[in-house]
Amino acid sequence: MIDIKLQKITKQKLSNYVLVYSGNYDKMFNEILLYRTSQLQKAIKLMKLDFAYFEKKYSMTSEKFYDLFESGKLGDENTDFYHWSGEYEIYKDYQKEIKYLIL
Repeated sequence: MIDIKLQKITKQKLSNYVLVYSGNYDKMFNEILLYRTSQLQKAIKLMKLDFAYFEKKYSMTSEKFYDLFESGKLGDENTDFYHWSGEYEIYKDYQKEIKYLIL
């Protein structure tokens, strides 16, 4: 059992929302988690399109790029690199989150 401490207003919103599910908290939470998973998967698909563009432009995989960028071997003059590295970090975070959501 999970013991969650909620603010009064959050608890009230949750209680109201569960009425949509006829009191079935399990169904409600599963649908919320499924929705979050699908949103993460959509975002990852879009990121992969960006990665494909950068990978073609710079002739390296995103993983290789990130390793080089983080080690300082690519310099810091290129704005594409900041965009690419930031998006790659978010991509890794989203993948990690999906692992927790999908058992």
